[in-house]
Amino acid sequence: MPRRLASVVPRVRGAAPISIVACVVLTVATGAGAATIRSGSNKAHRASAAGQHLNTLALPAAPAPAAPAPNTDFLSSDAMSASVAAVPKPKRLTDATLLVSGPRTLTPKQISAIRHLDGVHSLLTVSAGAAVVDGHRASVLGVRPALFRAWTPKLTAASQPLWQSIAGGELTASFDMGHDAQLPLGETVPVRAAHDVPVRIGAFASVGMAGVDAVVSDVRGRELGLPHANGILISAPHADPAQLRSDVKSIVGKHARATLLREMIVIRDAGEFMTRLQINTILRAAAGRVGKPYVWGATGPDSFDCSGLVQWSFAHAGIRMPRVSQQQWFAGPHVAYADARPGDLLFWHYDPTDPTNIDHVAIYAGNGMMLVAPHTGLYVEYVPVPLTNLAGVVRVDPGIAAQI
Repeated sequence: MPRRLASVVPRVRGAAPISIVACVVLTVATGAGAATIRSGSNKAHRASAAGQHLNTLALPAAPAPAAPAPNTDFLSSDAMSASVAAVPKPKRLTDATLLVSGPRTLTPKQISAIRHLDGVHSLLTVSAGAAVVDGHRASVLGVRPALFRAWTPKLTAASQPLWQSIAGGELTASFDMGHDAQLPLGETVPVRAAHDVPVRIGAFASVGMAGVDAVVSDVRGRELGLPHANGILISAPHADPAQLRSDVKSIVGKHARATLLREMIVIRDAGEFMTRLQINTILRAAAGRVGKPYVWGATGPDSFDCSGLVQWSFAHAGIRMPRVSQQQWFAGPHVAYADARPGDLLFWHYDPTDPTNIDHVAIYAGNGMMLVAPHTGLYVEYVPVPLTNLAGVVRVDPGIAAQI
């Protein structure tokens, strides 16, 4: 630990719980928002990193020769354009509503039943599974690049080098995973699902889907042993997403994983939010983790990523929170930062490949302070709120959070 952190963390860790709880009692009881704006930003490195990777949709320049994967013709990017058929550009983009995956290949009967649900506009099957990428746990999709391209954000969909990279067998990591797990862009790393395969990391780019850490071609997915065509993307822009998810899970099976990819609009009576006791419990739990290291994908109790700290802390108050920050963004109504109260969630945009993507989350502690797991190399902190790239504030509704 750097000397500066070593001297600060123990002092803050001891002081944070008392000051936070006092702020909660005052703010919740009066209904006033504590919104002191502090200068400085402990996230300056995030903005700087984003600025350094504005062109990471393109393949890295001058890649080193990649070792051939078993039973495949692994192509360097230099040879890719001549050896891989061009991935056609989509005429229009498709808004994804839901990503559902089950334990086994979806049957034609299941796909037909989903297609005929009210509001469903279009479908795309994918292979969805877990893998370890360069030692880091990841949720990976195996896709047909020519079809999946239309389901991604505008900037991602527009990059021809990116889609040639995926079609040629390379892996595209999400912007968050690429930077927070410090993946070596342009290098070949071990990727393990059912099988171990060396795969080159071709790009960092958002695909606009919560919980998706990496994308490979369907061919590469089969080599890795991802379950074949066990997932389905659904576009239903005018459907009730919660009802749609329930209906799809009843078709795919109770063990299906269903991830909402857009916000639900829910009208609820006032006051259906967290109690003072719940807020105090959440803040005490998070403050008790100050000094614990940030680890990509970690959910506690001894290490955390940003959304893992949120999920773990809220669980101590009996509140079920979704796992990733993009889903936590949907966990209640949005409020202005000036109206933020302790226990609210703060969110940031840092991904230059998708400016609308949610990349980071923290727990507001009142008086312009927050509890956060920052990024690799740092520790859970109690620090001032940086307003640069702030996406918004969410007041958690436990009922909505549990649905998501």
